[in-house]
Amino acid sequence: MSEASKDFRATFDPEKQSIEEALAELDKVPKDELQANIDSIVQRINALEKTVTAKISILPAFDARMCMEAIKSMSERLTQLRVKLVPKAKFSFKSRKTTGATPSPTSTPKPVASPKPAVSTPTIDQSQFLKFEDRTGEHLFIGSLSVSEAGSGAAKDVALTNLTDCTINLVHDIPLGAIHVKNLKRCTLVFPPVSGSILLHDCEGCTLVGACHQSRMHTSTNMNIYIHVTSEPIIEDCTDMRFAPYGQILPSEELDRLFEIAQLNQGVNLYDKVKDFNWLRQQQSPNWRLLEESELQPEVVPQILSKDRSVAK
Repeated sequence: MSEASKDFRATFDPEKQSIEEALAELDKVPKDELQANIDSIVQRINALEKTVTAKISILPAFDARMCMEAIKSMSERLTQLRVKLVPKAKFSFKSRKTTGATPSPTSTPKPVASPKPAVSTPTIDQSQFLKFEDRTGEHLFIGSLSVSEAGSGAAKDVALTNLTDCTINLVHDIPLGAIHVKNLKRCTLVFPPVSGSILLHDCEGCTLVGACHQSRMHTSTNMNIYIHVTSEPIIEDCTDMRFAPYGQILPSEELDRLFEIAQLNQGVNLYDKVKDFNWLRQQQSPNWRLLEESELQPEVVPQILSKDRSVAK
């Protein structure tokens, strides 16, 4: 183990143990203090994950994977305790449909199946997210969703779940935090620069255009990823993942403003420094590559953005 790795573990391991002890004591916390304790643990797990991501380049692949697996385990334990100890809040967003759009189901949402264990960001309550879910063959625009006035200046997290053959446009003046993408097939997604992470699971045959601080992609295949990311992207249990730079998706002044709001450094893009947690050898992972110039499709973004240009602000 290198000195840098030893120094990192000297910090990581005690904090991991402390969080695990806090989880073990959570069921003994008074009810009026429970939510504050849960929020504190979520923040600590998030901070620990960010520390690992920031040190990916100096950690041996095995150590990095073990640290992320430990974070996943703590996240899953926290989710189990939250379900057991905290009553689930009832909340939903209303959406304003454009003429001709397929109505959303009005029945009670089906329970979401437990995902395949994977290295992932800590699971959090999605009841306050902006959401698109269970759609087929639609164009989805974030500007069609009603946004609560409460905390309207804060970045909103987004969940995109169970979408097939859809186009998704999240480019809007609504500031966005993390984007959670799960179970998408043959979709095209265009994201503005966001202040959090892009987290992707169980997707196939999609094109994603996005800019973020961190990108983690799991159990996905046959993807074109046009991305601006300021830390090394992580893939796990993925195949045929193809990467390219984000590109000039908007006029310079507008794009610069969105990068500034998201606090993303436009001068740092590690789209070509992908870390594959299933490939521990020194040679290039066979699970990802860069898109060839002849494979680039610059026309995709303007085609999607033009659908909502008149109502984008």
